[in-house]
Amino acid sequence: MLVKVSFWLLYVASLILLEGCSAVIPEDDPTNFKDRAVTRASGGVQVRSAVLSPEESLYNLGYPLATKDIQPIWVEIKNDESTSFFLMLINVDANYFSPSEVAWKFRSYESPDVPKANTLAQRADYFYEKHIPVRIPARSSVSGFVYTNLDPGRKAYTIEVMGRNEVRSLDFFQAVPGFEADYQRVDFRSLHASADRRDLSLNELRRYLEKLPCCASGGDRRTDGDPLNLVFVGEGRKIMAALARRGWDLTETTRASSVGRMVASSVFKSQYRTSPISPLFLFGREQDIALQKVRRNVDERNHMRIWRAPLNMNGEPVWVGQVSRDIGVKLSGVTVVTHKIDPLVDEARLYVTLDMIASRSLRALGHVSGVGPAGRGSGRVNYTRDPYYTDGNRVVLFVSSDRVLTKDIKYLEWEEPQSSRPRN
Repeated sequence: MLVKVSFWLLYVASLILLEGCSAVIPEDDPTNFKDRAVTRASGGVQVRSAVLSPEESLYNLGYPLATKDIQPIWVEIKNDESTSFFLMLINVDANYFSPSEVAWKFRSYESPDVPKANTLAQRADYFYEKHIPVRIPARSSVSGFVYTNLDPGRKAYTIEVMGRNEVRSLDFFQAVPGFEADYQRVDFRSLHASADRRDLSLNELRRYLEKLPCCASGGDRRTDGDPLNLVFVGEGRKIMAALARRGWDLTETTRASSVGRMVASSVFKSQYRTSPISPLFLFGREQDIALQKVRRNVDERNHMRIWRAPLNMNGEPVWVGQVSRDIGVKLSGVTVVTHKIDPLVDEARLYVTLDMIASRSLRALGHVSGVGPAGRGSGRVNYTRDPYYTDGNRVVLFVSSDRVLTKDIKYLEWEEPQSSRPRN
């Protein structure tokens, strides 16, 4: 343990020296969360909604809900139709908290802002009064909070109301104030404007993807890093929302505070869902977006890097990416310490594909060559000298704006993916 702590401390010191003073993350005014509420409508049903930050939760509800991993969502539903609707809380969060559960978690907490909630029953009544009514009568409006599980960075959720032979379903994907994500440094408007100058057909896209480099470049911008085994076609917000619904988290910028949390997560085996991810390079720049799905601690995670390609396909944005599974940490001669990847990188590619199918956001998929096959004896390694094995293909995932059933997904007859079992 002492050896492990020592090289982690060396790693932290090197990052802090390179970074200098860490940035201060600006917070929105906690009194004005409704000003940034997002509005969606379907038929005669209109929904306004906003996800609260930890500071907003404390200010507006009088309890530090985030300390118990509770994240309230404020929802306002206006029903202009002639029938009543019922809010499907289970679609906002499958594991939402009831008002009594929230009260029980704070049974020993005395809130100076809620002086009349001294007993457990009074606290339960207080959280129930703040909760949104689940019935929305015809020609009326309701508003209140849903107590959901804490998601850092951005939150994807669905407000669905059900009436007699009627369903209205509206998807939301919103930023949580106070979170400094790495993608926020990217000027996507400029990247999209540049890409709009070149628009490919489906067959042209396949040929383009086959000719891309096998891998992203490492930190020296010359040595091959991890293989580019993933492509998305579709609007960036829809892709991010689909991944968020499947438990993928955004990544924080590298700052002294985020590195400190990453060290603590590794040493003490605690979970850190938004830890920084090291840069790889493609199209002359580091990744535009990094996402991850963490297990018990930062040592074990699926992580993904995505770059906006300099072109579109039939008017839709194209994104090239890399996905692999971290299975531990190790010392490295090029980055001091790094994650060790699962050598079966095709398995991570399959995992993302299955996640997108399960998200009901995938309209088509196919595989193209371009990485180059690599068996156990190939000697192929990434930037930090981890060996990897692959059938050499990239999966291409076409993202839909509408929900798609598995039976309706189109499979393109391009390359045939091979077994993920490593070949000699």
